[in-house]
Amino acid sequence: MFNTFFHSFTEWDGVTSTFVGWDNFKTILSNGDLPLMLRNNLIFLLSVPGILFISLTVSVLLHEEVPGWRLFRSVYYLPAILSSVVIGFLAKSMFTNKGIVNTLLENAGLGAFTTDWLNTVPTEFMILILCFYWQTLGQGTLIFLSGLSSISNELFDAAKIDGANWRQRLMYIVIPSLYPAIFYFTIVNVIYVFVGLFGLVYSITGGGPGYETTPIDYMIYIQAFRSGNMGYASALSVFLFFIVMFITWIQLKISKRLEQ
Repeated sequence: MFNTFFHSFTEWDGVTSTFVGWDNFKTILSNGDLPLMLRNNLIFLLSVPGILFISLTVSVLLHEEVPGWRLFRSVYYLPAILSSVVIGFLAKSMFTNKGIVNTLLENAGLGAFTTDWLNTVPTEFMILILCFYWQTLGQGTLIFLSGLSSISNELFDAAKIDGANWRQRLMYIVIPSLYPAIFYFTIVNVIYVFVGLFGLVYSITGGGPGYETTPIDYMIYIQAFRSGNMGYASALSVFLFFIVMFITWIQLKISKRLEQ
């Protein structure tokens, strides 16, 4: 981190460096693509509540042992052990023009709904977010299942005796008991959408068209390894670091207020 911070004030090509002061940061703030990259990260950030809700719902259903829970419980964690690049290439092969998605739509008589999934910005984001959800679901479900298993059955039995329905048990027993796990999972995924999307973006969209699906962490890769602007890439890394720290600080403040 110290090395990155140092080189953020230099013009560095990976071999030689020249001190340039705040020039790299001035370039970042004057870059016309910065709002676009921040928008892209914001889109992924707004998707975090969705995976939180889905993971929590799946964990509750598995805990309640709904039909088919044994089979699902044995396979739900599989995507979590796959790399982002593997998941990305699988998704890309499915959503090509002659991929399985368009083929299934045509065979079902829904050819009007086929589209060029990987060359339309809204559908590209949809695919990226679906892959993010698929990869993260296992981790979230495992975390919440662990939390649910720590809740005493006596609490649920007492609530049932008092006439509490499943919604009341969820709101007044499950969610309060899982609050630390919910907060942890949220923090982890907020950080992930800023620093962990490289593999998915690289393997599915390549950041395109243009920079339409390029988050900041992918731009760091472009500047460092395609353009050779190591100093500018270091400055982007520092800029991203402070964004993540600021968002994490806000979450901690909100957490403390909720605890009070």
